[in-house]
Parts: sequence; structure tokens; C-alpha cells
Amino acid sequence: MQATCNARVGATALSADVCVVGGGIVGLAHALEADRRGLRVVVLERDDRQVGASVRNFGHVFVGALADGEDLQRGLFARQRWLELGARAGLAVHSAGTVIVARHEDELALMGAVASDPARRARMLTRDQVAELVPIPGEGLAGALHSRLDLRVDPRRAVGALARLLADGRGVQVHWRQPVAVVQPGVAHAATLTVKAPLIVVCPGPDLRGLPAALMDGCAELTLCALQMLRVRAPAGRRYGPALATGLSLIRYPAFARRPEAAAVRARLSEQRRELLEAGIHLLVCQLPDGDLVIGDTHRYDATPSPFRDERLDELLLSEARLLLGAPRLRVRERWQGVYPSAPEGNFLVSAPMPGVRVAQVVSGLGMTLAFALAAEVMDELTG
Repeated sequence: MQATCNARVGATALSADVCVVGGGIVGLAHALEADRRGLRVVVLERDDRQVGASVRNFGHVFVGALADGEDLQRGLFARQRWLELGARAGLAVHSAGTVIVARHEDELALMGAVASDPARRARMLTRDQVAELVPIPGEGLAGALHSRLDLRVDPRRAVGALARLLADGRGVQVHWRQPVAVVQPGVAHAATLTVKAPLIVVCPGPDLRGLPAALMDGCAELTLCALQMLRVRAPAGRRYGPALATGLSLIRYPAFARRPEAAAVRARLSEQRRELLEAGIHLLVCQLPDGDLVIGDTHRYDATPSPFRDERLDELLLSEARLLLGAPRLRVRERWQGVYPSAPEGNFLVSAPMPGVRVAQVVSGLGMTLAFALAAEVMDELTG
């Protein structure tokens, strides 16, 4: 999105039941949900393709990271949507899950507590079982957790495939290069289009300052989280079915971090690996279809993140990845910075700045995991 002073005079007028502003994963999820309900939809996206947070991530649908109760149910709902839509869009959705390796007994105890819940469909692995599942060295491993609910898609293709799926339907129009200048009840004014729709959903992602002033209500508590990520060549051309993570993830994600066993893990890491915690590092490795690995990530929170990357943080990430993969050297092919909106608590932030208008955001870095659940809830509320 992008704010300008005035909508263009003489803009083409369109009508729809729902206008979605924003063509990232959250916006497309709302458009797909509205289309599923038989509503006519117009999607307005400021860029000529997706270049934001929706393509700068792992493509990891991390259901196993979600807290017990409502959040886990949301994740299971979204998981099913990914499987259905992947089949319709010709998008490969891998269901090999995530292997989180443990190097300490306190990590194993925490993983065991999670695996004991049958709703999570997770299982504990011995060191030998890890070696059978993924080609990583077993030296120093105490075991692992296999989170089998998790999915993986190619983040560089997924949102484009969903956009094409929408555009190929009869009740949806997707318009690129249409920055929205003004939103009022029942109408959205873009660069060359005016869309009249009784329901408008704005999904700005991290572009908070691009919101028209009338839509800023409810966004004051948000900040931005900047992430450093890398793409590396897989060592020896190896193929990894599941995504890979380490004990660093256990103190970051609520499925683990909210359990009493997490205290011992947190205390030990704070004493032994403080530099990783201060950098907000948790190691995640996901393989792209061409075999390259996406490695990340760091976390820095700021209303205006610095555009400059810190090479020291990249080296910390690479050092952890080399240890996990058993690779003395990793060839870096790309480096980039991701960014997402972040709130102190919760996964969703939905505001209603005016009648029939909602500003909907995933604010926890789990957009690929939860966007479809958010969309269903917002559309339920808007359509009664």
C-alpha cells in the first residue's frame, strides 16, 4: 500500500462484494476465503508482483509451534487449507514435518512434554532414527522431536501460484500496480481504479506507514521485526525432507516456550549462548525445490529497522548451520532482510476503523502458518 494525496481523477470504476487491499499471503487468504463463499472479489496490490514478507520467508507452515487450544486449532484449519489450495494451484505442499534436534537432556525433556500430547502428532526420535530421516551428523545429538503436522512450500512460488489461482476464477479480479490512496466506507480509491464494495479488508503487512491515516487506528502498538536470512548451496547436494531446527526454537515458539520445562533450557542458553539470544537467533533450515537451503533467522525490533545488515549476525547463523548440517563450509548464494509487523501479544491484530472496513494482520511472524485462519475469522465476522 501507499498513501497519496488524492485519488486519480477519471479512475475506472469497479464493483464487488469484497475489496481486498494487499496481495501478500494475508490479503490473498482473505480473497480466497471470500471467493470460497461465492462473493465477488477485487484485489488491489501496489507492486507488479509479490516482493514483500510473503516471499522473503521459509515457506514453513509451523503448526507444531503453536500454543495449545485455539491457536493450535487455527493452525490445523490453515494446514488443511494449504493442502486443498496447493492441489488446486499446482503448488507442491510438502508434509515431511520438522525435525528439531536436541543436544541436551533439558531439551529432550521439553520435547517429550510436547510429544506427549496426541493432538500434536509429534514423535520423539533417537539419534539413530534422526540419521535415518535426515542426512545430518549424529555426533553430539541426544535425540530429536519430529513435528509431523508441519508443511513446507516454495515461498518464491506459493503466493504467485495462489494469485494466479484467484485470477483464473470467474468471480475474482487481481489488479497489480494499484497503490491505494483513500479508503472510505464502501469505496477504495487506487491509482487508476475506484472499487465500490460494501466490505473492504486491508492487509498492509509491514507497510504500516503506507496506510491512509483513517486506517491507523489500532496500529499504535505495532512495531516491525527485521530478519537476516540467507540462501546457501546444500552441502554435497544433499536432500532434506523435513525442515530442520535446533533447541534455540524451543524458547521462541509458544508450543514449547510456555511449558515449565522451558525454564531450564532458557537458563542454560542464557548462560552458555547469550550472544545468540541477544541477536534473537533461532536456527531454521528449509530446502527449496532446486536443492538450495534457506537459513535463518535473526530478530531485531524497531519502528524503523536499519536497512543495513550485520555480517556478524550472518556468521553466527552460518556457524550454527554448519554445526547442524555437518558442513565445514557453506556457500552463500543470496542474503536478504525480511520484515513483518509485530505486536507484544497474540498472533492476530484486526481493527475496524470504519463500517464495513477491517485492517487485518498476522503480527507474530507466522503469516504462512496462520493467514488462512485469520481470513476465515475476519470473513465470518464481516458476513455475519
